[in-house]
Amino acid sequence: MSPDTRAVLLVIHLVSALFMAAPLYMLIVVNERGRFAVPPGHNTDRYMENIIRNQPKRCYAYLAVILVSGLLVLNPWTAGYGDRLIQWPILGKLGVLIVLTGLLSYVHLGIQPKIEALLQGLNPGDTLPEDRRPALVRLRTRRKRISGVCLFLVLTAFIMGVRVTMGYHTWLAGALMVVAALFAWRVYRRPVPWGWL
Repeated sequence: MSPDTRAVLLVIHLVSALFMAAPLYMLIVVNERGRFAVPPGHNTDRYMENIIRNQPKRCYAYLAVILVSGLLVLNPWTAGYGDRLIQWPILGKLGVLIVLTGLLSYVHLGIQPKIEALLQGLNPGDTLPEDRRPALVRLRTRRKRISGVCLFLVLTAFIMGVRVTMGYHTWLAGALMVVAALFAWRVYRRPVPWGWL
């Protein structure tokens, strides 16, 4: 593979990974919604749910491109491909991709349809009936927790990708993963008005 072809594949791989920042922005959206002092209803919740409901299709496409471009960046036409493929950072990235796909599918096929059913029938100006609110809060809390885990996993995939490219020490990868976990926890807990803080 020529250096130019590899560079193009790497850019495609990195841009697709960048677009997987969805868990961060879904957590930001949900936390910002929590700052409204109004009950769930059509006017405050339909727009947010439309964004969240439609995101998984894009994420599936990004994950597929990440998988294919990642395997191609490893240069499968050269000797030693099998050895490169079984390096622990590559296997870690592959494991993250599988878990992300599973969690995304659980949210998309399991949680989101239940939320949609609870919001069904609301017209502009309507609020969600009292009896449906506990179920909505429970489902949204579960979805939010999963988004926090997904954010950590996306950051872990980045860390492993840099580890493959730069070959830094294992302890540094572990330290960076601790920082990623703390950041994911911070974003899960409350809005981040200053980006990192």
